Formats: sequence, C-alpha cells, structure tokens
Amino acid sequence: MLVIPELEQELKLLSESKSTRKELRHLRMERDSIEDKIHHLEWSLKLDDISENQKEKLFSEHDNLLKQRGHVRGLHQEAQRQHHQKFHKVWGQLMKTGYQNSRFAHQVERFACLYSSQVTNFGLYSPDKYYRPSEDYMPHEFDVLGL
Repeated sequence: MLVIPELEQELKLLSESKSTRKELRHLRMERDSIEDKIHHLEWSLKLDDISENQKEKLFSEHDNLLKQRGHVRGLHQEAQRQHHQKFHKVWGQLMKTGYQNSRFAHQVERFACLYSSQVTNFGLYSPDKYYRPSEDYMPHEFDVLGL
C-alpha cells in the first residue's frame, strides 16, 4: 500500500479540467489531421506525371496547410502549458509527462498493489476485501472500445 498525499489535489484538478483535456484532445486530433493532409500532398508532389499547374496548386495548398498546422500547434502548446501549470508551475502533473505516464507513475503502477491519498480512505472497506487490478488496454483498443 502506497500513500501519495498529493493525489487528492491531483484528482481535484483533473476533475476540474475535463473540458481543457477535451479541448487538448480536439486540438491534437486537428493537428494530426492537418499533418496527414500535408504528408499526402508531399507524396503527391513527388509524382512525375502531374502538370506544372497542378504542382502550383498543390504547393499553394501545402503552404496553407503548413500555416494552419503552425497555428493549431501553437494553440495546442499554449493550452497544454496552461493545463500543466494548474498542477505545478514547473513539473506539471504528478503522474504525467506530457501525454505519457511519468517515471513516478510507472513506479506506482509497477510496485504499488494499492495506492491512495490517505490510509483512511480504506476505513469503510472490509479488511478481507480483495482488490482486483484494472484491465490493461492496448492502444488499438481505445477507439474500438470507446475508452
């Protein structure tokens, strides 16, 4: 059993920032979509059988997409910075480093059978209660299962 006192504040802030996290996901998906279009255009520009007129249009569209990506990337970076500063001005969230689990989170996952912000959180549970781990998911399962 690991006691992590900072967890209580972390959970409170996570709960309060649901809309911000949704906005960050949306901006990241928008950026990814724009980058996919950029890669497709760059691939099209490598083809030999397109006319100069078509190339010109593709270059123009490519430039517009690069500007869009820069704008969305800037919005995303600023929103992410503000989100992380709500937790701690320098380090951000306790259990995250950007979008990935922090080293501390990995250690908690690996070595702590149970963790809580306070031991008293278990006061209303039977000492004989069996705690089951949550299911592990692979990245491809998130979209399919709606997680």
